[in-house]
Amino acid sequence: MEDTKQEIKKTKWDSSDTDAPKWDYTSNEQNLFIGALVVGLNLLVILLYVLYRTVPGVHAFFSGKPL
Repeated sequence: MEDTKQEIKKTKWDSSDTDAPKWDYTSNEQNLFIGALVVGLNLLVILLYVLYRTVPGVHAFFSGKPL
């Protein structure tokens, strides 16, 4: 009988590889903060766009021209 061993291929993303570069220095808290910041700023841009298109005072404030 033949003994067969399964070889486990290591990829460059395998954390058990000691030669792999340690490029990801962010923590979960940092990822959450940056993600929340991006989502919040996107919502702010959408809100400002909606106000710009619908409220004449906001349109005049940003463009200097009446709606």
